Amino acid sequence: MTEAQFYTPLENNAVGCNLCPRNCIIEAGKFGNCKARRNRNGTLISEVYGKIAALNSDPVEKKPLYHFFPGKEILSIGTTGCNLHCIFCQNFALSQCDIRQPVSVKSFSPEELAALSLKKKNNLGVAFTYNEPTVNFEFMVRAAELVKQNNQKTVMVSNGYINPDPLKILLKNIDAFNIDLKAFDDNFYKKYSKASLDPVKNAIKIIAKSGKHLEITNLVIPTLNDDEFEFAEMCDWIAKETGRDTVLHLSRFFPRYELDQYPTPPETLFTLFDIAKEKLNYVYIGNMATELHSSTYCPTCKTLLIERTYYNTRKHAISPEGKCSQCGKLIMNEI
Repeated sequence: MTEAQFYTPLENNAVGCNLCPRNCIIEAGKFGNCKARRNRNGTLISEVYGKIAALNSDPVEKKPLYHFFPGKEILSIGTTGCNLHCIFCQNFALSQCDIRQPVSVKSFSPEELAALSLKKKNNLGVAFTYNEPTVNFEFMVRAAELVKQNNQKTVMVSNGYINPDPLKILLKNIDAFNIDLKAFDDNFYKKYSKASLDPVKNAIKIIAKSGKHLEITNLVIPTLNDDEFEFAEMCDWIAKETGRDTVLHLSRFFPRYELDQYPTPPETLFTLFDIAKEKLNYVYIGNMATELHSSTYCPTCKTLLIERTYYNTRKHAISPEGKCSQCGKLIMNEI
């Protein structure tokens, strides 16, 4: 058993968890909202520490990260549990179950994970993904530290629902983040994710200010978060708070979990893409075959720099320093 970080002992053996903005009050013997942290006689325990339910080598573009070592493979891991409960979750089999349910897991120590990452040929490092990595905070912190000691890279794919203090600890050893900004409407977060928007916006601002690599994903769901005015407002906010060079991924929705909604029409994604491109330099469409909208072009001279077909990547006019070979504009630092 591994004791959790960021909790406060309370009366009657209860504890207050301070890891995420839910700030759960957990009675003795009970689990927190995330189904990953449990109060055992007044001590908060991480029940998912080292329990890996998914482990794969993925293209880094699958996270998605398009401006972070494009074309590289990264060891990707996840466990169970999540501190959001989105009715449209694309990974619900892991995120919305808990470790007490019959799910296949393998046990890894942080040392074993770091060694496996180093052993894999041409592997960039480790991505904490699939379910919400925040709920496995203690394992992620230690594993990321060891991976970094091996001169490899670390990635966190997250909903951004984390309190500032634990996030600042992660910033010490996480190199790149993809944050899922589900909508730009607090009512959407409350109704469909059982959460709130402001903590996610705050996490995005903290990451951007830290200088760590940041990309943002928006899953576009027909009639729920595809309003053009709201979307433009979101893009304006991203440009203002994190910069015009922040990468934005528009992901096509397909029916999953509890939301039996029709898939996002391609025309909707193309319209939102055009809106975003007026405000941001790098916008991509995912979950849909469209090379034009998934390849990287220089925002200055429009030269094709990186061509993408699904997860296959071909570099064209981009230098080893991440600059456009035609005009010299810096496109990305991690190439």
